[in-house]
Amino acid sequence: MVLRLMPVQYEAIGRASYLQRLRELIRQHFPRQSAEIDDDRMDQLLWQQTLLARSYGLEDERSAARFALTAFLLGEGFDRSVPALAQIMDSDQLSPSRKAQALADFTLLLFSILERQPSTADQEPAP
Repeated sequence: MVLRLMPVQYEAIGRASYLQRLRELIRQHFPRQSAEIDDDRMDQLLWQQTLLARSYGLEDERSAARFALTAFLLGEGFDRSVPALAQIMDSDQLSPSRKAQALADFTLLLFSILERQPSTADQEPAP
């Protein structure tokens, strides 16, 4: 069973706690990428993405957090700049948890592919 929260309830049960947990997760797993963003700015960015997640029906905490984390990793606007993700987010056929899982699966696949690609620094210069 998925707990669905109304916007007022997000505030009532701990917006600060949600943001703190999400921020700590990001700082723990992506220290280099998050180092230059202070806590207040990070919270602001994560909350903006959480509100956007709600517009796609991702109202439970886990689904909204997956959306916000994806935005941190892929950049704001990822939901529109990647056509496949835009189609998923706009779908009326997918449940919020399926949408969130699709975001996680896409992101893991993308970074797995990128990890296998040789970086330009590792390649020999062309003659």
